[in-house]
Amino acid sequence: MSDARFGFHIRDIRVIRRGMRCFLLFLGFTTQAFGAGLGSYSDLVVSDSAVPSRGGVRVTYLGTNGYQFEFKGHALLVDPYFSRVDLLSVALGSRIQPNAARINDGLRHLAPKADAILVTHGHFDHLLDVPAVMAKTRSRLIASASSVDLAKRAGASSGDAVKPGDMRRIGPWKIRVLSATHDRLFGKVPFDRPPSQAGVSAEASAKAGPPQRAADWICGEPLAFLIEVNGQRIYIDSGGTPAQLPPNERVDLAILGMALPDSRVRLVAALARLRPRYVLPSHQDDFFRPLSAGFQFGPLTDFPFVQRESAQQNRSRLILLDYFRPWTLPAAVNPKSQAKDQILTLKWRKVPNGVISRSERFDSRNWYGHS
Repeated sequence: MSDARFGFHIRDIRVIRRGMRCFLLFLGFTTQAFGAGLGSYSDLVVSDSAVPSRGGVRVTYLGTNGYQFEFKGHALLVDPYFSRVDLLSVALGSRIQPNAARINDGLRHLAPKADAILVTHGHFDHLLDVPAVMAKTRSRLIASASSVDLAKRAGASSGDAVKPGDMRRIGPWKIRVLSATHDRLFGKVPFDRPPSQAGVSAEASAKAGPPQRAADWICGEPLAFLIEVNGQRIYIDSGGTPAQLPPNERVDLAILGMALPDSRVRLVAALARLRPRYVLPSHQDDFFRPLSAGFQFGPLTDFPFVQRESAQQNRSRLILLDYFRPWTLPAAVNPKSQAKDQILTLKWRKVPNGVISRSERFDSRNWYGHS
C-alpha cells in the first residue's frame, strides 16, 4: 500500500470517528428529551410471584443484553455488563474501565457461582465487565477468539475461544454456537477495528496492551447461542441483519437484540424461523444510564414497531423483563394434554345460544400455556 493511500485511509477513519462522536453526543440530548420507561407496557412485563416456580429455567435480565439463566442450582451468564459507562466518555474517546461498585451491586442479585459466561461479541457494553465477573463468580469464558483475546488483555485468566458450529456441555447446559451479524450504524459496524491499529499486522495487534477506550473493544466475530436445558431451548443474540438469520429450529424463548434498525428489519423473518413460544426483545434500554436509574428505552429503539411486527406471529407471546426481576420460563405443554385442555376450554367458553368461532379455537390452541 502506498503512503498516499495509507494516509487517505487514516484520514477517512478519523472523519468517521469524529462523525461517530458527534452522533453519540446528539444521542445523549435526545435520550434525555424523549426516553421512556416500561410503564406504558406494564401488561407485557413478566416476573415471578413471591413464591417462584420450582424446577423451571429462571431468567433474570441484567440490562443491555445481559442475562442470567438458572436451573437446579446452576447458573449461566450472557453478556453481563453493570458498569454502564457514560455516553460522554464514549463520545469523547476517554479512557473507560469497569466500575467495581456497580459490578458488586449487580452481582448481589445473582447466583454466587456461574458455570460459564457466554459473550456475543467484543464491544464494551458486552465484554468490559467480564474479567471482573469471571473472578467473582469463578466462571469460565466462552466467546469468539477476538473477544477472548480482548478479555485476556483486560485481565481475564483464560477463555474458551469458540466458532460457529461448536458445541459445549457444561453442567445441565448444552450450548450450541451459531453465526451472527452485528447491526450497522451509518452503514458500518461500530468499533469494528481500533482506528489506532489501522494498517497494523495481526501479530502486532495481538501484542497490544489492555483496551482503554470504547473503540478498543472491537466487535470481532459476532456469535449467537442456542441453549438447551430441562427439555427447553433458548436462542439468544445481541442483534443482527437480514443477511444472517437464526436457525430454522423451534425454540421456547427467543431473545433477540433490537437496538438498531437492522435488527428490526429482520424481526419477522427471525420469528418465522424460530417459532418461539415467547419472544423477548433485548438490548433496548439506554445502556449509558446507571441500572439504579431504572429502565429507559434507548433513543434508537422503536418498541411500538417491534410490537406490531411481533403481532404477525400469533403463535408467540411478546414479553418484557425489568432489571433483576426473575421470571421462570413455563414448561412446554404436552401436545396430547394440550388438545384435551383445548376441548375443555371450548366447552367452558361455549354460550347457550352461540358457537365458538374458528378464530377463538385458533387463539385457544396458540395461547395455551402462556402466563
